[in-house]
Amino acid sequence: MSQTKSICPECQKKIDAKLSNQNGKIQINKQCPNHGNFQATHWQSPPIFNHMSKYDHFQYLGDLNAPKNPEGCPYVCETCKNHASGTVIGVIDVTKRCNFRCAVCFSTFPGQETTDYEPTKEALIDMLEFAAKANPKPPAILFSGGEPLEREDMPEIIAAAHKLKFMTILATNGTHLVTDPGLAKRLKDSGLNIVYLSFDSFHEEFNKKIRGLPLVDLKLKTIDVCRKYDMEIILVNTLMKSLNDKEVGDMIRFAAKHTDIIRGLIFQPIAFTGRATENPFRENFREWSFAEDVEKQTNGEIQTTDLFPMSVMTSPIKIMRKFMQKPWPLFSCSPQCGIVNWIYVSPSTGKMYPINRFVNFDRFFNTIRKTAETAETKNRFQLLTSLFMGAMISMNMMLVTKEVGTFTLIKSILQMHISPSYQSLGKIRRRIFLLGCMAFMDSYNFDVNRVRRCVVHYITPDKKIIPFCAYNNVHRVAIENEYADRQKPPTPQQTPLNEPKVELTIPQTHRLRKKQIPAQ
Repeated sequence: MSQTKSICPECQKKIDAKLSNQNGKIQINKQCPNHGNFQATHWQSPPIFNHMSKYDHFQYLGDLNAPKNPEGCPYVCETCKNHASGTVIGVIDVTKRCNFRCAVCFSTFPGQETTDYEPTKEALIDMLEFAAKANPKPPAILFSGGEPLEREDMPEIIAAAHKLKFMTILATNGTHLVTDPGLAKRLKDSGLNIVYLSFDSFHEEFNKKIRGLPLVDLKLKTIDVCRKYDMEIILVNTLMKSLNDKEVGDMIRFAAKHTDIIRGLIFQPIAFTGRATENPFRENFREWSFAEDVEKQTNGEIQTTDLFPMSVMTSPIKIMRKFMQKPWPLFSCSPQCGIVNWIYVSPSTGKMYPINRFVNFDRFFNTIRKTAETAETKNRFQLLTSLFMGAMISMNMMLVTKEVGTFTLIKSILQMHISPSYQSLGKIRRRIFLLGCMAFMDSYNFDVNRVRRCVVHYITPDKKIIPFCAYNNVHRVAIENEYADRQKPPTPQQTPLNEPKVELTIPQTHRLRKKQIPAQ
């Protein structure tokens, strides 16, 4: 199907690779001269792969003149001038500490559990100020770890990000929000926008084996706490074939019942980094039929063709930029990186409608794409007129009238382009949630062409901007160990980690590979 570059899972040397259609899957095949052949499932089934490529609007509007597989990629992120995308979400790891010891943790490699990586509050604020100077500035910062709420100063760190006008997102397992009665209010008052809450399964057998303890009651209590303080939630699900992939429909229906506070549900098929890096049975757990599972498990309410690549948002953002004081970066990741849609839930019947059902999607987005192509030469009135006419000629009047109302829908479309935010959606905001799947890569299915279009970037203490999958597969261990070596010994409060004993579902060798950068 195509040629690309990848990395050897053993030595991390950059090697040739090719994508091919084999046995109903998109496979990546590569050969290292020193370590032999490797093959892994790269993405969804060929029909879904082709569907996503069709709607990759960035190929029409983006700057793709930068060379593919640029020299030095993925090893020289701090000096690379060939990256095709800006930062949409900046990820900052605030600590290595965690009160869980999950078998699928992507950020902690075997042998790293006691790494003293915890930037000071001053260092974190410095990193935030560095990110704020980017052009275009990232609209959102996601605080991760470890468990960020192991730090008592997270409200102050959130407040610093809020002051710099970032949307603030906190990745958490929820424990501290439940056990510390005042923490949620302090975070809300500090400006926290989104709680990015891990929620993998309604079955405790899965939770105990993968996360180390029963979790359903904890997750439900966390949602109640967030509802009390109106802190919106995005649920994030680590998806594993044969373990929790049969719960996709149940998770979607759960989100649909709680759209008053749940703004999104993101599935992340397991990537074999961190503790799961060297799992010899990895192909048994790869879950690459997400779109088909959604259609089957929702009984067709959401179909495979109702999901689109994130880069379909390139055209709307091109138009939005004309109304923004500080324009957003384009959502220009590869169509293989993430698929999404907004799901509207009927207040009367509870039925789910992907928002493309409210318009003739192809007609409407072709109008938006053509408008975006000439957006720089048009004034705001011309752009709004084009959007209004595009909505009118494309609208499914019967469904719109029944569920939303023509005026409300057109107003929402215009508001989202003029002032994009959840608040601009008005009452509709409490009836919709974002459904998505983010397909992060590991060293087995790594594709350099996808990395150069990445829009989720880590921000490091030494002011490096590194694409998500490059960081977790190439850079993380070296950067964290180097930083830890510069720090003073941890205080008694920081060690040892209070982690439950976990019965691992995935066999692991617990061998920490050396992360050496090969000569180019």
